[in-house]
Amino acid sequence: MQVDHFQPMLRESIDRFLSEYRHGATDFSNYSLIFSRLLQNLPDPSLDYVWFYSALTFYTTKFAIVPSSSKQVLATKDLFQLLVSSSSSCNLVKKVALLAPVLYELYHLVVENNDLKREVEGLIDGIVSYISICCGPFGAEFDQADDGMVVGLNLTPSFVDLVHVWVVDRIGKNCDFGDELSLFLPVVSGRVRDGVGVGCKVGYLAGVVMCEAFFLRLCSKFGFDMSREELGKELHDCTIQMLSGFRSYYFLDILLRMLLEPVLPVTSQLLLALVQGSEDEVFLQEVLHDAVVTADYSFLHHQRGFHLPCKSLKNLAVRWVLVADNAIRSARELGDQAKVISYVNAFSKSCLPSVLIKWVTNQTGMGERTSRPNVSSPVSLIKWLLIVEDQGLRVFDCEISKTDAKTVICKSRVEYDLQAIMSNDSNLNGNISFCNDDEGRGGDKGDGDLEMVDSVDNEFLAAPGLMKSTLTDGTRKRKEGSNIEGEIPVKFVKYHFQVKSVSEKFSPLGNDDGLSSGSEVDNPVSDEDMEDMKQ
Repeated sequence: MQVDHFQPMLRESIDRFLSEYRHGATDFSNYSLIFSRLLQNLPDPSLDYVWFYSALTFYTTKFAIVPSSSKQVLATKDLFQLLVSSSSSCNLVKKVALLAPVLYELYHLVVENNDLKREVEGLIDGIVSYISICCGPFGAEFDQADDGMVVGLNLTPSFVDLVHVWVVDRIGKNCDFGDELSLFLPVVSGRVRDGVGVGCKVGYLAGVVMCEAFFLRLCSKFGFDMSREELGKELHDCTIQMLSGFRSYYFLDILLRMLLEPVLPVTSQLLLALVQGSEDEVFLQEVLHDAVVTADYSFLHHQRGFHLPCKSLKNLAVRWVLVADNAIRSARELGDQAKVISYVNAFSKSCLPSVLIKWVTNQTGMGERTSRPNVSSPVSLIKWLLIVEDQGLRVFDCEISKTDAKTVICKSRVEYDLQAIMSNDSNLNGNISFCNDDEGRGGDKGDGDLEMVDSVDNEFLAAPGLMKSTLTDGTRKRKEGSNIEGEIPVKFVKYHFQVKSVSEKFSPLGNDDGLSSGSEVDNPVSDEDMEDMKQ
């Protein structure tokens, strides 16, 4: 790897800039001149030099103008144009990553000046269009030789100092880097920011920048005079446009990971400034689910000689399946059966489930042990993937994804049990009985205890092909809350379902019908998951 002989000069210049800034300096043109000449002499300048030169120019301009909201918008627009012109000889991935300071300034401009929506929206639209132009064929940021990002495009140790340069006017002298990064990349979640740092791929930072532009553009649509239906269509169209325009693996991967978090990680300040409240946040998440699940992902296939490494495409497909399950579950909870059907149909037509199945069957030794499953829902596919992983093939790239997958199975089982109880509450094959405590105990106690019984001990993924359900003896009593006035005493008695044996209905990886039972609950969850649910 070629040694960068200008790094010592850069670090010294950064230290001197920070010192002079804190002592009230407002003109940094001397530094700007030096780094302007350096950029002209470098055929492909690194992110470090472009950022520092742009920061020097931006601060000099910022101190020279009379402070006003409109002037700040113009200064941010000038910064955008400066970064674009300074990176004309850079590769496409770096061009996008370089825009992080512009989005940082735009975010704080919106939060601190809520009356600039129109001006900010126009600038965000321009940034989104530029990013779409910069995005090459999907997978172009990957080097086919090493199954990873293009060699050499990693963030250097100077990245930490440069983040401090950009946030110096909004943060203290001895602030922790994590706090500085939270300020510098405010729109994405903490989990996403954890991946940004020294040694991080520039392509990953570019994906973060795309996500910030993505959410800023969507949030900027709120607050104008339009009906809910018109707003939903506008948001949906913008989402689809950016999904197809931002042809980046890292963008899609980060977006899907953010959608898997319990709460949509758009910061409260942005929601307060652009989105009107929690109802709008939920509305935005529904639109995102709809667009992400039903979008056409045909652009993932090879284009112009570029292709996405198999493992990366597999990881992307896993996250999409988990998001699809979240979308189906959310629509079901809202009682929107039309959307449930739409999402299930989109799942069955998507190319991503087949990507996962093909990846598994192509792994060494797995072709003989597995058969192509017949999956009709995300839950069915997730069950199969968990079984495959238990057989020794690593399907999930991190523990978070694996935990999300197990959570899907737990929720599926709980929903099934609740539906079974509700639909058969009077008599479930004679195995469930709800007794008024006065009747069951001869009325000897007015505020009887609530007895709870473990219904089934489940073993899931304990061994390949081994799945069994056994009944447990004994009960657990809960005394808490038994003295609440007016409480109806209820006793839950142990029950079991009269169904075919699990081994008959689900033989993992053993035949083509391994997942074709049509039920999302034929396969019980693990003991550990059930214990967590009991607690």
